[in-house]
Amino acid sequence: MRVIDLILLLSDFNKNNRILVENSPQNLAVIDIQVADRKIILETSTKLNGLKNWEFLLMINKEPYYKFPVFFSHEKKHQQLFGFRVTGDQLLLG
Repeated sequence: MRVIDLILLLSDFNKNNRILVENSPQNLAVIDIQVADRKIILETSTKLNGLKNWEFLLMINKEPYYKFPVFFSHEKKHQQLFGFRVTGDQLLLG
């Protein structure tokens, strides 16, 4: 998924929803982003609260990032994101 696609999809949801990455057995909180090699890498944590939707959108909504693919980082591995689903007050990227 590209950054611009993610921005358009997430902009319709509550600004205070938490952003998480869906992962078994425990979902990962998105806590920061990194830009490297023309891609966005979401930094995750199992111990911290995730960013809220408005915080996340503020970080990624920059024109140079629009065409970059989105990946998440966990245990020093990167996996690309392809979509998301909503559960309660959480937006689960996956």
